[in-house]
Parts: sequence; C-alpha cells; structure tokens
Amino acid sequence: SFSPSIFFVVLLPPIIFNSGYHLRRDLFFRNIVPICMYACIGTAVCTMVVASILYVCVPLFGFGFRPTFLELAAFGALISATDPVSTLAVFQSKKVDPHLFYLVFGESVINDAVGLVLFECLAHLIEKQQNQLNVGQEFAQFLYDFSTGFLGSLVLGTLFAITYALLMKHVDMRKTPFLELCVYITMMYFPFVAAEILRLSGIVTVLFTGIASKRYVEPNVCAETAVNADIVFRLVAHLTETIIFLDLGLSVFGLVGDGAFRIVFIAFALLACLVGRAVNIYPITYFPGESMTDDSVIPWKTAHMLWFSGLRGAVSYGLARMFPQTENQSIFIATTMFIVLTTTFVLGGATESALQFLN
Repeated sequence: SFSPSIFFVVLLPPIIFNSGYHLRRDLFFRNIVPICMYACIGTAVCTMVVASILYVCVPLFGFGFRPTFLELAAFGALISATDPVSTLAVFQSKKVDPHLFYLVFGESVINDAVGLVLFECLAHLIEKQQNQLNVGQEFAQFLYDFSTGFLGSLVLGTLFAITYALLMKHVDMRKTPFLELCVYITMMYFPFVAAEILRLSGIVTVLFTGIASKRYVEPNVCAETAVNADIVFRLVAHLTETIIFLDLGLSVFGLVGDGAFRIVFIAFALLACLVGRAVNIYPITYFPGESMTDDSVIPWKTAHMLWFSGLRGAVSYGLARMFPQTENQSIFIATTMFIVLTTTFVLGGATESALQFLN
C-alpha cells in the first residue's frame, strides 16, 4: 500500500486537474447556481447529516467502538466527496441530456474541493482535540480556515493559470514543442506545491488552475502541444485513478483480519450516505424555484438521477487514508473502502437501468 502523502501529493492532483481542465465552461456556468448550491451548501449539509445519524446511533447500537462527533464529522466530509466516474461513462455512451451530465459532473468537481477543505479543517480540529481548547474559538477558527482555504486556493489557482498564459505568450517555444509541452504539463503539480507551502489547499488550487488554464493557457500554445497536453492530462489522470482503485482492491485483503470491518457500522454509514445525499439534493433542487426560469427548473426525474449518481470513489478513499492518527482510523478506512466499492459496483452498475426506468 501507499503512504497517505503519496495519495495526496502524487496521485490525487492529476485527477483533480484533469476534471477542471476538461470542464465545458458554457454548460458549467449555465448551471452554476444549482451546481454551487449542491456542491457547497449540499456537501456541508450531507456532512452534518451523516455525522448526526451515526452519532445518534452509537449509543443505540454500540458498533463496538466509541467515535467522537468530530471523527464522525470528518468521516462525513470525506464520504460526501462524490466521484461518479462509472455513471458519467454511461451518460456519455447513452448521450444523455447535457444538462443532466453537467449537473452531475460539475457538482462532483466542486464538491471534491469543498469536501476536501472541510475534511482538512475537521482533521485539524481532531488533532488539537486533546488540548481542550475553547469551542467558540475553535468554531471561529474553523470558519476562518475554511473561507481562506477555499477562496485563497481559488485565487491562487487562477493566478497560476494567468501566469502560465503570459509565459507561453511572451516566451516563444513553438519551435521546440517538446519543451513547450514539458512546461505546460507542470501545471498538474507546481500550483499544488506552491499552495501547500502557503498553507492553502493544493487540491483546490489545482482544480481552479485546470479550469482557468483551458481558457487562458491553451490558446497561447501551438496546436500540436495543445493536442499532446490534452492526451497527457487524460492519460496521467486515468493511470493515477487506476492505481488508487488497484490499491483499494488489494487493501481489502490486508484489513480482513484486523477487526476494522464493523458490519453494523458500515451498514448504518451506507444508509446515512444515502439519506445525506437525499437531504442534499431534494430540498436544494426546489429552493430557488421561484427565481428560476422554466428552462432552468430541474425536473423530478433529473433530481432522482442526481441522487442516484452520488457514487464515492478515489477522492473519498484518498482522504480516508489521510484520516488523523486515532485509535479508530482503520475502522473509518475500512468503512470508506466498503462504501466506495458498493456504490461503484451497485449504483454504477445500475445506472443504465435507472436511466431507462426514469425514461
């Protein structure tokens, strides 16, 4: 297995960058209001619903261990990160409504960023929990860390893309396309490193670098470099995601005998994820209804498919591997593994049937 730092520093950035880079801006910004509501408000709501359900069930059903509310909240944050790869693959093959495709894809991209910043803030609180610090002070610090972490990373990612665009525009490398390509693809990692040095979120920075670089950097490189870079970004993201799922599958055997699989807790965690997803999707879908035009109203069938598309994947597993070093760490990793595998195989495998059922 890999260390958490390998997941966080080497494997996750290309996946997140590629998601941002291949975002279709026209469809994304056309649906920006519901996407941001699902990804920001919805992720926070889902996190609290998952944590609250499990916290209430601990004294009722035992589970064989006693997690704290902060641990459950951190677990709720990491498990709220959706990664509907298999669902989107079916969407593409079946040529579904682009409106539905970009609601699911756009939400998953921004949702990963929000879930990651939430998880980092909560993990930081868990590590400081032993000091018995003032609750009000810690909550204020949490809000400050979340706001600065997300907004600061957004600004830094955009600035990196603009800087790369200016570099490509004023330094002529068109006669050496290989050098141009090498400089171009450093965007997958360099912004991440800079953000971590500045104590911002490297993953969020890389995401917004990807979104902005497609708009500002690509027009300033030669056509050959643009095509090759597109292939490299897709290839590296596919390889790193495959490595994460390979590690996920192999790690199941390593955890079978150490008591990390708490079946009752896993069952309730899976149920809490489904309930949290529903509380995320349905109220938010119709919250801005009065101010929306007829074209932008999300129909019930689309809302049902949005709920069904809440698969967990590589990002959730990568965050679970970075769970704070507590006595319950292995239990949360094992639970995340089970939920990722279950949602990927069951919900992902049933996507085509769900599309047909909902017409």
